[in-house]
Amino acid sequence: MRKKFFGKVIQRQQGAVLIIGLIMLLLLTVIGMSSIRGTGLQERMAGNARDHSLAFQAAEAGLRSAESYLSGPSIKPFSAGAGYLQDLTETDPPHFWLENDWNTKAVTLAEDTLAGVGKQPKYAIEQLEINIPPGKYGMAEDQQSIDNMAELEVYRVTARGLGGTKDSEALIQSTFIR
Repeated sequence: MRKKFFGKVIQRQQGAVLIIGLIMLLLLTVIGMSSIRGTGLQERMAGNARDHSLAFQAAEAGLRSAESYLSGPSIKPFSAGAGYLQDLTETDPPHFWLENDWNTKAVTLAEDTLAGVGKQPKYAIEQLEINIPPGKYGMAEDQQSIDNMAELEVYRVTARGLGGTKDSEALIQSTFIR
């Protein structure tokens, strides 16, 4: 009788536990693969954010260096020298700073200025001419105020910084009044 009982039990098993186990294993594999893919994407995004931040900090260091130079007691004459430009005209393209030859027309900071960047930041200073038409500004309507404002020296400082790779670039500008 015992043999007969065991024989009936064996005949009743259909393998459902094996199928359910394989389905669960497949689900766990899919969940694991998607979490690995998500982690990799987050890691790349964090790296890109860090690289962009480094590029911006490098450009900011270039900007501060140029402003420090402009704050000094004397400024060399603005000519066609590297990094010192005359006022741009209407013939210059509006995207001049994106196409500027930063290797020959800019001042590069010293090699040991920033660590971890692809290249040291660069800057260019543009001397601007200001024309103040009389009567256009409420507080500057008297000639003395206009003459005082006309004596101001105005400069546009443009700085370019690269991050840890050459793929991340930051370009920032400021206006400096001396």
